[in-house]
Amino acid sequence: MKPTDELTGTSVLVHPDFDDDPAQKQGQVGMITGAKLETDDIYVSFGKGENARYSTNALLVFKPADVIYELLMNEARKANYDDFKALFQVNLMQQHGLTPLVRKAMEFVKDNKVVREFAMDTLENQLEINQNRGYEY
Repeated sequence: MKPTDELTGTSVLVHPDFDDDPAQKQGQVGMITGAKLETDDIYVSFGKGENARYSTNALLVFKPADVIYELLMNEARKANYDDFKALFQVNLMQQHGLTPLVRKAMEFVKDNKVVREFAMDTLENQLEINQNRGYEY
């Protein structure tokens, strides 16, 4: 994951199982417009003037493309053929790195819990992983 100032512009999926969402955006894709990690506030835009504030554990982001690829190669037997195929397509879209393709990939996985769990993690977890690697936020 990126440092705080670079989180802006990152596509996120509001966790579909987030039941306590005052903005009622569960399962929707948005874009980070600002972040205050010291207070665990992430500001997300959904377009058309719709904005909301979330904590890092309510937002899902893709795991790094190389991690997803490794999961594809090593854990594929745990997924059925359709899920494997979907995860492979998500990985291809993600590797292109273009925002429209990343957003399309998020739309693609939001309703498939198996693929979502393989490919995505909370923003909170991804930030912790990178912090443990020595990145400053």
